[in-house]
Amino acid sequence: MPMLSAVLRPTRSRALALSAPLLLVTALTGCSSAPVAPAALYDFGLAPAAASGVRLPTALRVADVAGPSWMDGNAIYYRLAYAQSQRTDAYANSRWVESPVSLFDARLRNAAAARGQVVGYAGQEVPMLRVELVDFSQVFDQPGASRGVVRLRATVFKSREVVDQRVVQADAPAPSADAAGGVAALTQASDRAIGEVLDWVAGLQLTARTPTAASQPTVRAR
Repeated sequence: MPMLSAVLRPTRSRALALSAPLLLVTALTGCSSAPVAPAALYDFGLAPAAASGVRLPTALRVADVAGPSWMDGNAIYYRLAYAQSQRTDAYANSRWVESPVSLFDARLRNAAAARGQVVGYAGQEVPMLRVELVDFSQVFDQPGASRGVVRLRATVFKSREVVDQRVVQADAPAPSADAAGGVAALTQASDRAIGEVLDWVAGLQLTARTPTAASQPTVRAR
């Protein structure tokens, strides 16, 4: 029996020695699986219920909204203009549900459809609106004061020719100096920019003019 107990002692020590790394791995695994706060996801919210602004004089085709490559993701960008205006940063735990280009595209189409008829086909007599986003960010002019800035270039084509082009910038104050405030400001600025673009389109001469009696040539009898 003494010999048996002597044999068992090193076996138990060896088991404890082998189990120590396993306990350490288990502890580390438990730490790595600790819950991480999910990112807050934002969109533009519900579109305005009632249409406002001048109605479109003709059916309109809306091309896919374009934007620079840095807008392809779903990051919410901000700029500290008071410190380094050439630098942009993104919020760590806040995201758009999809790219701001896609969100703006859907908002533009809904607003255009509320003012007239939006078609998906191309034709010589159907004017086309193309919008390119240039800037879409929350700008901090002071540490506690920011605004949403939406800048775009809008072009109207008809029969493959440029009818007119315009650059639009819309700003809206942010209610808070955080991602939620930036989202609210950018949504409001987007609606303002879209409204200005559609008012501009509605004022263009996009329909064929009907000759008046005064403008028609006079045929004299011989």
